[in-house]
Amino acid sequence: MIYSYKKILDNIKNNIFFNIYFLMGEESYFIDKITNYFAQNFIKEEHKSFDQEIIYGKDTDINTIINRCKRFPMMSDKQLIIVKESQNLSFFKNTKQNEFENFINYLSNPSKQTFLMFAFKNKVLDQRKKLTKKIIESCVVLNTEDKENKIYDNQLPQWVKSEVKENKFSIDEKATILLIENIGNNLNKLENELQKVYLNKKDNEIINSKDIEMYVGINRDYNLFELQDSLVNKDLNKAIKIVSYFESNPKNNPLQKTILFLFNFFSKLLFVMSHKMYEAQKISQILKIHPFAAKSYIKATSKYSMNEVKKIIKYCREIDLISKGIKSNNNREGILLKELIYKMTYA
Repeated sequence: MIYSYKKILDNIKNNIFFNIYFLMGEESYFIDKITNYFAQNFIKEEHKSFDQEIIYGKDTDINTIINRCKRFPMMSDKQLIIVKESQNLSFFKNTKQNEFENFINYLSNPSKQTFLMFAFKNKVLDQRKKLTKKIIESCVVLNTEDKENKIYDNQLPQWVKSEVKENKFSIDEKATILLIENIGNNLNKLENELQKVYLNKKDNEIINSKDIEMYVGINRDYNLFELQDSLVNKDLNKAIKIVSYFESNPKNNPLQKTILFLFNFFSKLLFVMSHKMYEAQKISQILKIHPFAAKSYIKATSKYSMNEVKKIIKYCREIDLISKGIKSNNNREGILLKELIYKMTYA
């Protein structure tokens, strides 16, 4: 059975549990949240050393896991087995017949006292295979790649606020946007950065933009979004100041990342202009971004013509080809970026 992350959480809240879970996909945040909940709460603390086991895929095999599942709990009325990084189990790479039969037999008749959880990260099983079909038929399966499990860019602010509230804090709008703009749509990284902030705040305190700058390590003046704003305002002096900083820190600010960021912004701006979208809410819905961020596109439409935006996109492509060595140019990366900024400002 394929379940959404929300459905699994709802079941947990209502004390509805299943004997076998298979959690898979690129978005490890959802997998970690579920496995961590079980590891922390499912077996009583005093019984964990006897009836809870966390093992790693590279250190075991499927037959060993099944044999452990068939054992009886020692101190509790149930036992929990979590197989972390189960994508490293050889079973899922090269399935042997005896392992396959043993596993299928267990799926058909799992131990009622054993709760088994596979954390299969960074990939998904091939749903055309017989093994996958049997897993979907017999287990609670979470596929983080499914649309219903996605957190889109325009949903991130609410996700951040909920995450912060769950940890007994609150966060203001400016801090939320600053965090999202600099970290992006990476739930695990967002959560990790927020943990740094929590450690330096008291319960129920409001997290503000200064907290994000200080504890997440964001330089408000020297990041891609500040560069974007300077270009939206056609503020050449500020833009050059920012790219000069990038040039002095190439490891943290690679040229290709900067070009891609600018290319994406101006490509979306061209889309906004060609469809004559001048309302933040509409831009937010179509581009799946926060209404606060959508205001940059509205402002940019008053600063650039459609022909200018087309030229800028062309410049980005040219610099991208040069940066990849496809097109020859003897200038340093920093010079190339400054040249791009001049052309953008005077497009």
